[in-house]
Amino acid sequence: MIKRTRVQEWSKGVLLMGRFEWFGTGCWLLTHNGVGAILELPPYSPDHQESPATKAYNVCKKRKIDVKYILCTHTHIDHYNAKTAREMQGAFPRAEVHLQRGFEGIAGMLNNVYFFDHDSKLDIGGEPLYLVHAPKHSWTDTNVIFKGTAIMGDWELNTLRSAHDDKPRYAVPKDAKIAAIDKMSRFEHDHKYHIHKVFSVHANDRRENIDFTALMHDTKVDRASF
Repeated sequence: MIKRTRVQEWSKGVLLMGRFEWFGTGCWLLTHNGVGAILELPPYSPDHQESPATKAYNVCKKRKIDVKYILCTHTHIDHYNAKTAREMQGAFPRAEVHLQRGFEGIAGMLNNVYFFDHDSKLDIGGEPLYLVHAPKHSWTDTNVIFKGTAIMGDWELNTLRSAHDDKPRYAVPKDAKIAAIDKMSRFEHDHKYHIHKVFSVHANDRRENIDFTALMHDTKVDRASF
């Protein structure tokens, strides 16, 4: 039997459409004034789960959302899957794909792709959408900020440490992580913008009414948390 997931509105205009195999990665819809962006392109098991593209297409058709962008937080295999990416483009052929430059080697076969080096500011129905390159968990980490919510990919919060620190191929050096955290600490001041919610893209960490700058300062503390 194919499992169909229920849409959850985590915040106004920030909808979790489902969590997909293999690691329960979330696929999100960000929307304002009838315009939307799809966030994350995870793999899925077709034998028992509908595809993220099918789910996104049906949700957007029902809600009359015009999908303008397709996005992804980082290149790890549980977040970017080539088959899902192709299917998502098939579902939304007019959508632009905006990815950090580090995706270039794995996403070059897609159409209508725009690679950015550092940060990017987009627009969804008149509401700003920020893509901030800030490597901590991975070199391609892109934090997505929309409607006062920061979706932080797989960032480990309240600690400087990251899950891949012991894997030379994937680890981000300490000085680069500190620079990324400092960059996020300055975001509210630099952009005159208030962030009051933080979600993980896996939908396993949900924080509301937070002091974002204080959270970023605390994330610089080198403490064991896993």
